[in-house]
Formats: sequence, C-alpha cells, structure tokens
Amino acid sequence: MAVNPYKLLRRAASLRSERLRLAGAWLLSRTGRRHVGVFLDPVLACNLRCRMCYFSDEKRRATLHGRLDEETLKTLAQTLFPHTLKLQIGCGAEPTLYSKLPAVVALGKRYGVPYISITTNGQLLNSELMDELVQAGLDEVTLSLHGLTPATYEAMMTGAKFARFEETAALLKETKRTYPKFAIRINYTMNSANTDELTLLPTLLERLPADVVQLRPVQKIGETDWQDFSLSHIEDAYETLLLPLSQELQQKGITVLMPMPEDLQELETPPTALAAALQELTYCNIDPQNAANATLPKMSFKRMLRLLLSGNKAEGDKGRDVTKKLAYKIS
Repeated sequence: MAVNPYKLLRRAASLRSERLRLAGAWLLSRTGRRHVGVFLDPVLACNLRCRMCYFSDEKRRATLHGRLDEETLKTLAQTLFPHTLKLQIGCGAEPTLYSKLPAVVALGKRYGVPYISITTNGQLLNSELMDELVQAGLDEVTLSLHGLTPATYEAMMTGAKFARFEETAALLKETKRTYPKFAIRINYTMNSANTDELTLLPTLLERLPADVVQLRPVQKIGETDWQDFSLSHIEDAYETLLLPLSQELQQKGITVLMPMPEDLQELETPPTALAAALQELTYCNIDPQNAANATLPKMSFKRMLRLLLSGNKAEGDKGRDVTKKLAYKIS
C-alpha cells in the first residue's frame, strides 16, 4: 500500500514537541521501520542557471560534476532503500539529465520504497520518458516554478522557455489523465520579484492539475546570482495574498504547504539542537561526490537521551547548500 507522505507530514506537524518527534524517529530507526527520506542526485549537472540556485554561480558550478554508476546505485539501494520512507530524486541538480532515470525509480520500488518523487524544472520532459517513469513506479513529479508570467519565469529560471513549460504542463495533465493516481506537485520559491504573481496561480492550475502546491521562501543556499533574501515582501503579502490563495486552493482539494509568519522568522535563526538531530536522523542526501561514504543515519540511545534531557539550545549555522527545513502549515 502506497504511503501518502503529506498525511505523514500532517501527523508530524501535530506533534509540536521536538522531543517527541526525535524520540519517535529514533524508535522507528531502532525497530527497523522505514524512517529515512533519501534525497538523491544521480547526476550533478543542470540544464538551467536559475538565479536562486548555486548552479548560477560559475565557481560553485565548476565543482559540481559526476554521475552515479550502476554498481554504486545498487550498493546504495541495498544499504538505504529498505529503511526509506520516501525517495526524492533531484535535489540540487536536474535528474532528467541522468540517462537511466527510470531504472533508479524501478530500483526503489524493487526495495518497496512506498513513495518516489522526482524534482525537475520540466524543460527536458517528454511523453516517452514520463511513460517510462510512471511504469517504473514513479508516484509524483515535483515541478520547480519561479514565475507565472513569461518574463518573470525566464528571468528567474535562466535558460528556460515559458513555451516549453506550457508544453510540460500539458504533458503532465495528459499523464495524470492516463494514470489517475499519479501526483503533480508545484514548488514555487517566493522572492520580492515573483510573490505578487501568485495571483495567477489558480488560472495556471486550470491547465496543470496539481495535487500539491508548496510555497516556500527564498533562502541563501550558497553563492547565487540572486542577492535579495529579505522576506519582508513575503511577510507583507501573507494576509492579503498568501492566506486567501491557500484557502482557495484548499477548497479545490489541493494540498498546500506554506510557512506561517512565525516560521519565516526561523530562517533568521540557526536550528535548535533537537531540530538538527532530527534532520540528521531522518534525512540522507546523496550525490556522486559523497556516495562512497553514504551510510544509514543512526543515533545511539545515549546521545538521544542526552538531547532529550538537555536544553534545546540553538546550533551554530555552519552554512549549507540545502534549504532549511521549516514547519510548513499543511492544509
């Protein structure tokens, strides 16, 4: 039976205590239950230079290279997939550049991974690839989207064409018609230049039947072409735009993941020790450059107990190339 990760997110969000979340995850790990989200980049490359992504930085991009070979993938699968709750293919790079992408999906299903998703800019998707992916067991496509007009879309997603995005939207709509259980998710990264365009989202969703919409604030994840990381415009738009939009989409049966105003403030502070430990135990990021050292996340009882009993102080911000996990409101 397929596991709906959004229902699990709702359950987790209902546990406001970080101590309960950590203790629950630790218990799952110790009893051999699935508890890990594997975030896999099978190839470190991208066809675009999106302004909010580190692929837009020439120096950083020069360090990103490599692709996973078949034997390495099999080894990773044996180690991690029996414990994987969700396999997310495509994290910082573009997965459709990997020629054997359907085989990765099939490998996940061979080990019983309940939910498999790919995150893509969609510019390279075609009907043949989509059919192969769904036949292999793909549950969801997450489409990165950073503008709802041609001008903003192409300005924020350097190298992309809005006309090609429209073709991808039609392709995904047809895929969902053929495979009704197949899910479509939109990830929209909000900033000062594109937040107001969210008023156009309901119109887009008439052409692209998304099941899930995530509205996430821009974060600094390394050096990027985009330099404005102020959240003031997003905060100002919360009551007048974001909240009414969330309610409208919810009425249409669309799951919405959106940070609350207090969650936005968390981006200005380092994570707590408990939050950092929970992420360490339940998230596993893999790419061709770290795959050789990838292991199943574990935590000793002694360390878990020490974390639960100690004060929940903030950890130092050591810098990151991945977005900070927020307690999104799920509606």
